[in-house]
Amino acid sequence: MTEEIKDKIKKAHYYKLMSNVPEGFVFVHQSVIEDLKDFDNWKEFKYDQDYIQNKTMEKVLSKDFEDGKI
Repeated sequence: MTEEIKDKIKKAHYYKLMSNVPEGFVFVHQSVIEDLKDFDNWKEFKYDQDYIQNKTMEKVLSKDFEDGKI
C-alpha cells in the first residue's frame, strides 16, 4: 500500500467524526481549546494554520481518547 493510503487508514477514526460536522465548520476537541489557554500553545496556533486540525487529530487518535480519559 502507498503511504497516503496507510495514513488515511490510520486517521480513519478522526475522519469518521468529521462526517458529523456541518459543512464550513471544523471539529475541535474541547481539550485543544483548553490547551490554547497556555501562551506558548497560543503562539504556535497563531503562526500555524493547521494547528487546530493537527492537535485535534492527535487527541482523537491518542490512547487516552479511546479509553475515555479525554
